[in-house]
Amino acid sequence: MEKKKVVVFGNDLTNSPQEVQALVLAGGALFCSLGFAFLQEKVTHIPGFQHYEFMTFLTTMTFATCGMIERILTNDLKRKAPLIEYAKLSLFTMGGMYFTNWSLSFLNYTTRIVFKSSKVIPVMLVGVVMQGRRYSKLEYLSAFILVSGIVLFTLGDSMDKLSGDGSFDYRGIILISLGVILDAITANYEEKSFFHARNCSPAEVMTFASLFGSVSAFITLVMNNSLMPALVYAQEYPEVVYWTASFSTLGYASTLFILLLIKTFGATNAEIVKSLRKILSIIISFVVFTKPFTQLHFIGFFLFALSTFMGVQIKRNKNKLPK
Repeated sequence: MEKKKVVVFGNDLTNSPQEVQALVLAGGALFCSLGFAFLQEKVTHIPGFQHYEFMTFLTTMTFATCGMIERILTNDLKRKAPLIEYAKLSLFTMGGMYFTNWSLSFLNYTTRIVFKSSKVIPVMLVGVVMQGRRYSKLEYLSAFILVSGIVLFTLGDSMDKLSGDGSFDYRGIILISLGVILDAITANYEEKSFFHARNCSPAEVMTFASLFGSVSAFITLVMNNSLMPALVYAQEYPEVVYWTASFSTLGYASTLFILLLIKTFGATNAEIVKSLRKILSIIISFVVFTKPFTQLHFIGFFLFALSTFMGVQIKRNKNKLPK
């Protein structure tokens, strides 16, 4: 049986033992994703930081740059999808990122992580509408447990706000919900119109969607008169630029590691790594950036972890079914 080709940033691991491949890919995915979360939250702790539109612009520019570099390195230079399709896609990708970043003005970072993980719910709903998918009772139960965990976790934050110890505003819930819905539409749109219909590479999709997204983000900055204040702020706190560029690069690399994990070891093992990433991100956020942790947070986190575990098991059982 021919070995699957595994190349990581130009390093060929095809002939390495599977244990080494798994360690490099899983370790790389965890390191990059946890580094992404740590640096992004660190940016939000820079004194007076409120320039989330600027963060969105820098992130989309970095994603586009990383995507183009990957396309050049892998000789993936022939575009398969029309530019008009990428312009449409960018409205969803940039919108999801914009609302998610904006929500950080009203929510703490751990609540953002928990809410972003709820993307599976609108993805399921949009999948039913856009692609006619069907889901099992166990999948709906897992989604219900996830919603319950999110509600309790959010209540924990709201109780902190009432006691004067936390950072919470219901406007943040509205914004992060809009971001999650747009992310769900993005996921289904990408799968249906780019990966299945045209067999586009992830690097191509990331490059052009981010390129159009950066243009939209720049226009938003200008129209809201936010560009000059953001540049003045970046001059005073230059770390906002290189930390944002760094976490965006790590986010792109994390996606690359996950895709290689799926290709080499299957979607179930990749899902285990992604689930571990979510749980560790929340723990690290509470430990490194000290914040209140109530009983409601604990119960919500437990339900969140339970739903995450169920999701892995559901995917594992699906992969065992004959195709």
